[in-house]
Amino acid sequence: MTESITAENRGESVRLSDVSRRFGNLLAVDNVSLDIPAGSFFSLLGPSGCGKSTTLRIISGFEFPDGGQVFIGDEDVTRLDARRRPTVMVFQNYALFPHMSVKENVEYGLKVRKMKARDRENRVKESLDRVDMGEFLNTPVTSLSGGQQQRIALARAVAIEPDVILFDEPLSNLDVALRQQTRIELKALQRRLGLTSVYVTHDQEEALALSDQIAVMRNGKIIQVGPPKQLYNEPESAFVASFLGGSNILTNPKDALLFTGLTINESQAVAIRSEHVQVVESGGVEGEVLSRQFLGMITEIELMVQGTKLVVKTTNNVPDTSHLSVKIVASQIVKNDL
Repeated sequence: MTESITAENRGESVRLSDVSRRFGNLLAVDNVSLDIPAGSFFSLLGPSGCGKSTTLRIISGFEFPDGGQVFIGDEDVTRLDARRRPTVMVFQNYALFPHMSVKENVEYGLKVRKMKARDRENRVKESLDRVDMGEFLNTPVTSLSGGQQQRIALARAVAIEPDVILFDEPLSNLDVALRQQTRIELKALQRRLGLTSVYVTHDQEEALALSDQIAVMRNGKIIQVGPPKQLYNEPESAFVASFLGGSNILTNPKDALLFTGLTINESQAVAIRSEHVQVVESGGVEGEVLSRQFLGMITEIELMVQGTKLVVKTTNNVPDTSHLSVKIVASQIVKNDL
């Protein structure tokens, strides 16, 4: 079940039924089916080349599937081009017109839709106020920072009041601090508007922070779908466990039994979150420290424990020694798909 949507839902649901897309010998999207609830924030997460951007482009109408159907609300839009769909795309590079002012960029889509000048003026002001950029109305977009340009791209998108807003890695060009701030603002804006949002990213932290639901993709397929906490705490496969948050994956039955007491077969693996490998003074298994990485609030330590590498995420008060004792406090059996 998804988290509740606090704003009145103004968006439409999106449904993909057995959608596929091939480019030559590459099956980029492989029989994908998804149900995206109206008003939700839904992320497509996966490594580069997994098919997530192609799936987004199929929803938008920039790509047509070779098989399957796409529905927005109750309407089958599979063969409608992008201009005829109630969707809008926010691109990675913002796609702003550099020769135009902020106002001209935001009202462009409204002019295309032949909205009256007075109505356009009100809509532009309202859209810029929503992203706290009202004071930049007549500013050239080329004089804005990357974060400000991102807000203008958002304002332009929401100005046309789409049923579905699509994001193709829109924060990847921002620095870390600005990305985190913009992420907070983006989520708040989506909540206020109640628009259905479909978001493509390879950044698992971004997906966890923003999403009501996440679909993890690999090689054109959907591997697992669910709310962020469920995917993190209950991964169904070794790939999901390792990609979403990072895990130690044990595929050898002897290692699994030794470290966790769990019995597995060749189709199974044991996933151990790195924060579930605890450094202890006694009662653990000793390992050799291979590397340490100070990451601010935590330190990430790579250990060799009885011939098996384990990654530990722990607090910074761990002794600076060449050997440490560790204890595994939680683990689970998952599908071995590595």
